[in-house]
Amino acid sequence: MAGKTLSAYVSEEVADSVVLEARREDRSPAQIAGLALRFFISLPRDARASLTSLYNLGTQDECRQAVNEVARALNIAEFEMTCRRMGASASNLAPQNGSEDDVDQIAVDLTRSALKRRG
Repeated sequence: MAGKTLSAYVSEEVADSVVLEARREDRSPAQIAGLALRFFISLPRDARASLTSLYNLGTQDECRQAVNEVARALNIAEFEMTCRRMGASASNLAPQNGSEDDVDQIAVDLTRSALKRRG
């Protein structure tokens, strides 16, 4: 994907954290920064203002609690998206007039297949 290079001023602590997370996730610091910017820009302006206020005025505990709430909302959204996609895929696997035993057997077969792929 073509893109542009931007630069940003951050504290040494933030820069060190970005480098550490990039290593942990096998990404570049630029990829981490790009994703962070994409998320920030996608927030409504009032949410960005609230985030700025939180970091400027909030305690470390207040900031951590707010970040945890955002993480929780993102995890729920990802889970729901995954369930919808899995449901759509699974409905194609089950016979239209299958019994409960047929559906159970399909689930067992899919689980076994997934376990074999994982090694």
